[in-house]
Amino acid sequence: MRLTNLYLIFMPFAAIMSAVEENATRPTTIDSDMAELVTTKAGHRFYFAGNVVVKGTDPLLNCDELEILSKRESNSSKSSAKVGKISLMVARGKVSIKQKESLGTGDKATMQADTGLFLLHGSPAVLVDERGKLEGNEIVFERGKGRAELRGGAGNRPRVELPELPALPNFGRGSKKKKIIQGKRTP
Repeated sequence: MRLTNLYLIFMPFAAIMSAVEENATRPTTIDSDMAELVTTKAGHRFYFAGNVVVKGTDPLLNCDELEILSKRESNSSKSSAKVGKISLMVARGKVSIKQKESLGTGDKATMQADTGLFLLHGSPAVLVDERGKLEGNEIVFERGKGRAELRGGAGNRPRVELPELPALPNFGRGSKKKKIIQGKRTP
């Protein structure tokens, strides 16, 4: 049975960061076995543990633990100012992130809102979508740059699987008709 069902005005993770900034159309729901909120003058620390499930406008996140840090915004009149601006999100333990047709899995996921970096760590970290599959110790995404970096580790080289490549033209073998040289016979 779920002990906690919180409705918060924010959304988790990399591609999700833009939705946070654009004020998503519906709140994100975080279900977990345990939840804790610590409030300070600087902001809030949300901690969720046990069967964590995050449902939002598009993404779905499952993990064992989730920690969210937000900074308080004192000059804002928006209702989200009560929660503040998310600065860091860390998911740990059997992390699974589904967004549209993409699925990422790993041991840990980190989102740094101020730098726009999203890191998926694992043994291996895996990202699968219609374009192919990435596998390595760490997958790094940079928001707004259209760039991803795949990092390996000791004994775990990065691996990329792409869809089948189209057939290439036959270069050199069998592509040209053999020339038959006929000698002239003399009578």
